[in-house]
Amino acid sequence: MGKFMMNKDSLYIIYGDKAKYMVLKVLEDINIVKDIPAKDSKIGIKPNLVLAKPAESGATTSPELVEGLIEYLLSHGFKNITILEGSWVGDRTSRAFDVCGYTDISKKYNIPLVDLQKDKYTDYHVKGINLSLCNKIMELDYLINMPVLKGHCQTNITCALKNLKGCIPDKEKRRFHTMGLHKPIAYLNKALKQDLIIVDGLIGDLNFEEGGNPV
Repeated sequence: MGKFMMNKDSLYIIYGDKAKYMVLKVLEDINIVKDIPAKDSKIGIKPNLVLAKPAESGATTSPELVEGLIEYLLSHGFKNITILEGSWVGDRTSRAFDVCGYTDISKKYNIPLVDLQKDKYTDYHVKGINLSLCNKIMELDYLINMPVLKGHCQTNITCALKNLKGCIPDKEKRRFHTMGLHKPIAYLNKALKQDLIIVDGLIGDLNFEEGGNPV
């Protein structure tokens, strides 16, 4: 398959177990280079590091997928890249970065890690609801969301939409749960636009967002 212009309404699927190869293959095929505004664009990678558990547990995004994405971007001259995450209230993002292999990625590729739990935030008004979003995520020119496809105890499934919950401050995460999750997550996705979604379907947990029963 040769390169072709990415269709934002399409879903591209690849099967296998070689994470880095697969993501490089898909990115080359869909040719996202033409979709990124400029070489110096602020590109943010948002994995799912909800807590400090390795990807093998079924809870967090494969570091090999992220490595493949970074290598693709660097090879095409994009160097203004950051990895951003805010783990759940019960864990520290810095610990998740270490346990999940992202501290090593940061050192290997000289890619900054941004802990959104420590970031300042701004309030936004969306369809009658006030939402607080972390400032660093809103400063990006191109957001790449890398969720894990897995089950969830409250929403049944968690993937791209819910993964953006890591982009809000801890006090807002608590409030989302009191609001029932569905509506605030939908409105969060109206306020924060994703430019590319790469879903990690390699290892997930069919029932629980914290992993432990990997499939």
